Amino acid sequence: MARITLQEAIAWGEKTKLAPALASLDAQLLDQIEAEVIGNLAAVADASTWVDSDTTPSLAKTIIAKLYVAWLIDRQYSEDQELSAYAALLRASAIQLQTAITDSTIDIPGAIVTGDGLPSSYPTDTDPECGPYFRMDVIF
Repeated sequence: MARITLQEAIAWGEKTKLAPALASLDAQLLDQIEAEVIGNLAAVADASTWVDSDTTPSLAKTIIAKLYVAWLIDRQYSEDQELSAYAALLRASAIQLQTAITDSTIDIPGAIVTGDGLPSSYPTDTDPECGPYFRMDVIF
Protein backbone atom coordinates (compact mmCIF):
# COMPACT_ATOMS: atom_id res chain seq x y z
CA MET A 1 0.00 0.00 0.00
CA ALA A 2 1.22 3.51 -0.82
CA ARG A 3 2.75 5.60 1.94
CA ILE A 4 1.36 8.81 0.44
CA THR A 5 -2.07 9.68 -0.87
CA LEU A 6 -2.88 11.20 -4.23
CA GLN A 7 -3.81 14.43 -2.43
CA GLU A 8 -0.37 14.61 -0.78
CA ALA A 9 1.27 14.34 -4.20
CA ILE A 10 -1.11 16.82 -5.83
CA ALA A 11 -0.18 19.38 -3.16
CA TRP A 12 3.29 19.64 -4.73
CA GLY A 13 2.22 19.42 -8.37
CA GLU A 14 1.13 22.12 -10.75
CA LYS A 15 -2.65 21.71 -11.09
CA THR A 16 -3.13 22.32 -14.83
CA LYS A 17 -0.05 21.02 -16.63
CA LEU A 18 0.28 17.89 -14.49
CA ALA A 19 -3.44 17.10 -14.24
CA PRO A 20 -3.22 13.99 -16.46
CA ALA A 21 -0.08 12.70 -14.70
CA LEU A 22 -1.58 13.38 -11.27
CA ALA A 23 -4.95 11.78 -12.01
CA SER A 24 -3.71 8.72 -10.10
CA LEU A 25 -0.54 7.51 -8.42
CA ASP A 26 1.92 5.57 -10.60
CA ALA A 27 2.41 2.56 -8.31
CA GLN A 28 5.66 1.40 -9.93
CA LEU A 29 7.35 4.80 -9.70
CA LEU A 30 6.03 5.39 -6.20
CA ASP A 31 7.21 1.97 -4.96
CA GLN A 32 10.76 2.72 -6.10
CA ILE A 33 10.83 6.20 -4.59
CA GLU A 34 9.40 4.92 -1.31
CA ALA A 35 11.95 2.12 -1.16
CA GLU A 36 14.79 4.61 -1.60
CA VAL A 37 13.48 7.11 0.96
CA ILE A 38 12.46 4.53 3.56
CA GLY A 39 15.78 2.73 3.08
CA ASN A 40 17.66 5.94 3.86
CA LEU A 41 15.48 6.98 6.80
CA ALA A 42 15.57 3.48 8.30
CA ALA A 43 19.21 4.16 9.19
CA VAL A 44 18.04 6.53 11.94
CA ALA A 45 14.43 5.58 12.65
CA ASP A 46 12.38 2.42 12.93
CA ALA A 47 10.49 2.49 9.62
CA SER A 48 9.13 -1.06 9.92
CA THR A 49 5.68 0.21 10.91
CA TRP A 50 5.45 2.76 8.09
CA VAL A 51 3.22 0.72 5.81
CA ASP A 52 0.63 3.23 4.58
CA SER A 53 -0.24 6.92 4.68
CA ASP A 54 -1.77 6.66 8.14
CA THR A 55 1.32 5.10 9.74
CA THR A 56 4.03 7.03 7.88
CA PRO A 57 5.21 10.23 9.61
CA SER A 58 4.29 13.48 7.90
CA LEU A 59 7.90 14.48 7.28
CA ALA A 60 8.66 11.18 5.53
CA LYS A 61 5.51 11.59 3.42
CA THR A 62 6.60 15.10 2.46
CA ILE A 63 9.96 13.78 1.21
CA ILE A 64 8.29 10.98 -0.75
CA ALA A 65 5.67 13.31 -2.27
CA LYS A 66 8.25 15.91 -3.33
CA LEU A 67 10.47 13.30 -4.97
CA TYR A 68 7.49 11.62 -6.63
CA VAL A 69 6.27 14.88 -8.19
CA ALA A 70 9.80 15.88 -9.19
CA TRP A 71 10.22 12.61 -11.08
CA LEU A 72 6.75 12.97 -12.65
CA ILE A 73 7.59 16.45 -13.92
CA ASP A 74 10.96 15.37 -15.32
CA ARG A 75 9.44 12.31 -16.94
CA GLN A 76 6.51 14.29 -18.38
CA TYR A 77 8.76 16.94 -19.94
CA SER A 78 11.89 14.88 -20.60
CA GLU A 79 11.86 15.68 -24.31
CA ASP A 80 12.45 19.36 -23.50
CA GLN A 81 16.01 20.63 -23.76
CA GLU A 82 16.34 21.33 -20.06
CA LEU A 83 14.60 19.71 -17.12
CA SER A 84 12.21 21.69 -14.94
CA ALA A 85 13.66 24.12 -12.43
CA TYR A 86 10.65 23.45 -10.20
CA ALA A 87 11.34 19.69 -10.27
CA ALA A 88 14.97 20.40 -9.37
CA LEU A 89 13.82 22.61 -6.49
CA LEU A 90 11.47 19.91 -5.18
CA ARG A 91 14.17 17.24 -5.46
CA ALA A 92 16.79 19.41 -3.74
CA SER A 93 14.39 20.25 -0.92
CA ALA A 94 13.48 16.59 -0.40
CA ILE A 95 17.11 15.47 -0.44
CA GLN A 96 18.04 18.26 1.97
CA LEU A 97 15.33 17.10 4.40
CA GLN A 98 16.40 13.48 4.02
CA THR A 99 20.06 14.37 4.62
CA ALA A 100 19.19 16.46 7.68
CA ILE A 101 17.28 13.50 9.12
CA THR A 102 20.03 10.97 8.44
CA ASP A 103 22.64 13.37 9.85
CA SER A 104 20.45 13.74 12.97
CA THR A 105 20.20 17.49 12.41
CA ILE A 106 16.42 17.21 12.57
CA ASP A 107 14.17 14.50 13.95
CA ILE A 108 11.09 12.88 12.49
CA PRO A 109 8.34 13.83 14.95
CA GLY A 110 6.71 10.71 16.35
CA ALA A 111 9.31 8.30 14.93
CA ILE A 112 11.20 5.83 17.06
CA VAL A 113 14.88 6.73 16.78
CA THR A 114 17.32 3.85 16.35
CA GLY A 115 20.89 4.01 17.60
CA ASP A 116 22.24 6.49 20.08
CA GLY A 117 23.72 8.98 17.63
CA LEU A 118 27.25 8.15 18.72
CA PRO A 119 30.01 6.76 16.52
CA SER A 120 29.85 3.00 16.04
CA SER A 121 33.51 2.52 16.97
CA TYR A 122 35.96 4.27 19.23
CA PRO A 123 39.75 4.35 19.39
CA THR A 124 41.11 1.62 21.60
CA ASP A 125 44.68 2.80 22.10
CA THR A 126 45.51 5.67 24.42
CA ASP A 127 48.37 8.11 24.61
CA PRO A 128 48.74 10.15 27.81
CA GLU A 129 49.54 13.27 25.79
CA CYS A 130 46.98 12.89 22.99
CA GLY A 131 44.21 10.74 24.43
CA PRO A 132 42.51 7.93 22.50
CA TYR A 133 43.61 7.22 18.95
CA PHE A 134 43.48 4.61 16.19
CA ARG A 135 46.73 3.00 15.07
CA MET A 136 47.40 2.66 11.35
CA ASP A 137 48.16 -1.07 11.59
CA VAL A 138 44.86 -1.94 13.28
CA ILE A 139 42.20 -3.55 11.09
CA PHE A 140 38.69 -2.32 11.89
